[in-house]
Amino acid sequence: MDQSTTQPTKDRHDKKNKQNDQQITQLQSQVSDYKDKLARTLADYDNLEKRVDTQRQLIATLTVATIVDKLLTILDDLYLTYNHLQDQGLKITIDKFITVLKNQGVEEINALNQKFDPTAMDCVEVTIGEPDKVLEVRKKGYKLNGQVIRPTQVVVGKKSENTA
Repeated sequence: MDQSTTQPTKDRHDKKNKQNDQQITQLQSQVSDYKDKLARTLADYDNLEKRVDTQRQLIATLTVATIVDKLLTILDDLYLTYNHLQDQGLKITIDKFITVLKNQGVEEINALNQKFDPTAMDCVEVTIGEPDKVLEVRKKGYKLNGQVIRPTQVVVGKKSENTA
């Protein structure tokens, strides 16, 4: 074989191999880009799922808190009625009502004779007494799963008339 005929064939093969190598490199780069995009998309989707779950839980919590707040108003009325009538049947109903609320995560805030806590209590009056101590509960407060849903309305003590 003549070297002049084999050289162009070799050059064509080299050129074709170079083109193939360039194509492979380009395709590998595209594959890498697509993998990165896929990974980012999957991470975005995962974050979206977490955000939607958080929002669902928040909506459920707010819904329950709204309903419980309305039920607490009824409970207040039941207590007022019981204090007036002293009816044992009503007392049993109140106890059942409280049990249902407790089973749903509602707990009464214990405030009487405690140090005033502005995160769980509203001071409605200040009077002479032990400073920063709750002397009287005007309206019971409640927590739902550890979160205050209605602060306790309290009367707080102060040293003397000149001190606020």
